Amino acid sequence: MTSAPSTAPQPAEPLLALEGINTFYGPVQVHFDLSLKVGRGHIVCLLGGNASGKSTTMKIILGLVKPASGSVHFAGQPITGLPTPQIVRRGVGSVPEARRLFGEMSVRENLLMGAFTRKDQRAVAQDLDRVLGLFPKLAERLTQRAGTLSGGEQQMVAMARALMGRPSMICMDEPTMGLSPLWVDRVLDLIATINREGVTVFMVEQNASLALEIAHHAYVLQTGRIVLDGPAATLRTDPRIRDAYLGGQDAG
Repeated sequence: MTSAPSTAPQPAEPLLALEGINTFYGPVQVHFDLSLKVGRGHIVCLLGGNASGKSTTMKIILGLVKPASGSVHFAGQPITGLPTPQIVRRGVGSVPEARRLFGEMSVRENLLMGAFTRKDQRAVAQDLDRVLGLFPKLAERLTQRAGTLSGGEQQMVAMARALMGRPSMICMDEPTMGLSPLWVDRVLDLIATINREGVTVFMVEQNASLALEIAHHAYVLQTGRIVLDGPAATLRTDPRIRDAYLGGQDAG
C-alpha cells in the first residue's frame, strides 16, 4: 500500500524551473517549448508513454543533454549547460534509470560514491548512518557486492546513494521499472518517506496510476509537449489523463 503525499504548501518560487526548452537529437526535435516547475518540498512527476521525451527531460536537468534553446533554473540560479558534477554540488541528486550501480563494488562503496563531491568526512559518516536508518535492509548488505542484490534492493541502494550527496532535490528516472509489485509499493513508500524528510522529488514515471498516488503535482508529456498538468489528486480522477497518457510515440 503506497503512502499518501505529505502536505506541502505551494511556494512562491519553485526550486526547479524549465522554461521554453527545445531539444534536438540531430534533425529530430524532442521537446517543443517545454516548461515545467517543481515546488520546493513537493513530489512532482512527469508522466508519458515510451518515446515521449521524459528521459531526455531528466538528462537536461542533470546536464547530460544541452537544449538548443530555453533555460533551466535551480534554487533561482541558472544551471543550463553546466557540467553534471557542478549541478550535483548545487544540490541535485540522481537516481538513474536501471539504477546503474557499480556491480563489483560493495553496497557500502556504492553508497559512499554518492558523496564524491563532499570533503566533510565526519558528516559523510553521519549521513551514512542516517541513510542506513532509512534503509535498514542495506545495513545487512553493506559488504555484499551490489550486483548480487535483487532489483528492489538495488533500487534502494541507488536511492540511498543519491541521499549521500545531501541533495535539496532528487531526480528519479523510472524508479519502479522492472520491479515486482511488492517492491514497487516499497519503493513508492520510500520515495514518500524521503519527501517527508524534506527532500524535493522530481520523478519520471511511465506508470501513471502509481505515480499519482504519491505525487503532489504532475505533468503529462506527449511527443515532446506538455499536454496536461495539475494537482495529482485531481489528475487521478481526470478522464483526460488516459487519452493524453496514451498519446503519440514519435518523440525521442
